[in-house]
Amino acid sequence: MALLYWLIMFLSQLFMAGGSEAFESLPVWQRVLIPIVACFVLAVIFTLLPAKLRSVGVPYVVERLNYHQGILPVLNAVVQFFTVAISLIGGLSIGKEGPAVHLGATFGSYLAQHGRLPQYGVETLVACGVAGAIAAAFQTPVAGVLFAFEVIFIEYRMGMALPVLLSSVVGMLVSEYLLGRIEVFDIDHLSTAQFTPDFFIACLALVGFIVTLAFLFLKVQKVLWRVGKVSVWWRFSLVGGVTSVVAIYLPETLGGGYDSLIALLSGQTLVSSLLAVIIVKTLLTSVSIGLGIPGGMIGPTFVIGGLAGAQAAFMFDSLLPYNHEMALFILLGMAAMMAACFQAPLTALIAMIEMTHTSEVIVPAMLVIVLSCLIMRLLLRQESAFVQRLKYVGLSSSMSPFKRYLQHHTVMSVAEPVVVLPAHESIERLKDLGSSVVDYVAFEVSGQWMLARREAVLSALQSIHLGPSPFLVVDGEQVLMDLSKALDCTPSMAIPEPTSLEKMLSWFQASGRADVLIEVRRTEKMCLVSRRQLDQFLLKDN
Repeated sequence: MALLYWLIMFLSQLFMAGGSEAFESLPVWQRVLIPIVACFVLAVIFTLLPAKLRSVGVPYVVERLNYHQGILPVLNAVVQFFTVAISLIGGLSIGKEGPAVHLGATFGSYLAQHGRLPQYGVETLVACGVAGAIAAAFQTPVAGVLFAFEVIFIEYRMGMALPVLLSSVVGMLVSEYLLGRIEVFDIDHLSTAQFTPDFFIACLALVGFIVTLAFLFLKVQKVLWRVGKVSVWWRFSLVGGVTSVVAIYLPETLGGGYDSLIALLSGQTLVSSLLAVIIVKTLLTSVSIGLGIPGGMIGPTFVIGGLAGAQAAFMFDSLLPYNHEMALFILLGMAAMMAACFQAPLTALIAMIEMTHTSEVIVPAMLVIVLSCLIMRLLLRQESAFVQRLKYVGLSSSMSPFKRYLQHHTVMSVAEPVVVLPAHESIERLKDLGSSVVDYVAFEVSGQWMLARREAVLSALQSIHLGPSPFLVVDGEQVLMDLSKALDCTPSMAIPEPTSLEKMLSWFQASGRADVLIEVRRTEKMCLVSRRQLDQFLLKDN
């Protein structure tokens, strides 16, 4: 996140003074040209890239978790990093927080793969990366944890809480050290909400406004998804053209849009109509994301919601003390818009508390968040933006409980230990098997693994006393047993340890075999897994 911030700031300062979002300070011809150039560069990049490297963003992270065991290719994250930087430098109306989630999840997946962790470990480190990215972006560690659970996993996983929280805290500390305190939402004076009838009416009006904007935000994207197979040149040209036209009249809507919120929180007034900025920002972001610009939605929804809260405070200026209620309504709008678009109520609520370092916002925020989420889900039948995107392409945002159960258990849950022997073993060593509790032995003959029961080895030893045995081999002063001749063995296969029981079940279904030897990577020993043991494990009452 720090590198992304620095890259955007450094390149923006080459042609723009006053920060990375001060597009209104540029001459009109520059404001018009910059989005066109950015979209042209993006179109060239996406044309040259293989199709598999073009998938980026939060929906891609969820897809890889549910359908590819959480394996996130590093090259896709590299594409995400540079394309979102180009988009934001070019003034396109997107956010950098969603791409940061992709980057964080990729780091977690990379570490898990190189650590050869089981599936549950992969998911835990992906969640750590997501939480760390959100915490670094907003410097809100608890909200980062909740975002990982509510938005990415769409369920709370208490077993992951401690490592994910630790990652989130570290992400925030690194962000503070490298970037300093993020002052976008720094509010010195926040009034205590008095639940008078006028204040309640203002909150209801804000909920209605937020729900309308959220529904418009999602609906426009769903309409534009239908043209997703159109050439990237046509789609990105349309985004560049629309953004350039908007840049002429409403430059405040370019980029992330945080500068507009900063102006309102500091008591300034916008040059353009606030209502026009809100509607155009909503449409412009929807068009950009819907047509495939590789950016995020999290930051823009915060901005749109904050501006909507300011508009509600203006509308009820005669009923509310403006100087004290403006900041409160901006925060309420931000929380409600995020909750409505992503169905993440707790994330939105905790984010507001952590950003303001005060609990004054809790009760009114709970009111607007709950009402906004309920209306979106129950009346308008709208789910999270990421869930709807996955459903549109025929994918599920969550996996079945049975599949999750299999993924969260390792092969060791159904494995039996195996004693590995050489094909020719000494009589003295074989006698030690009498005191062993292991039921199976395995040995390799001409590249083929053979499996036998321990009792069969002990029976062969007993037969030595009955007379000459054809399976005995003299090697110097030692008498060895040729296990391939002495035992009635079953040919078997040996495979590397799968990351989860789901992988093991898939292997059995594909191979049709009844059992297999597993090479345990941590101990370099072997164990036996049979389809019968796996079925018994799945049918256990507990």
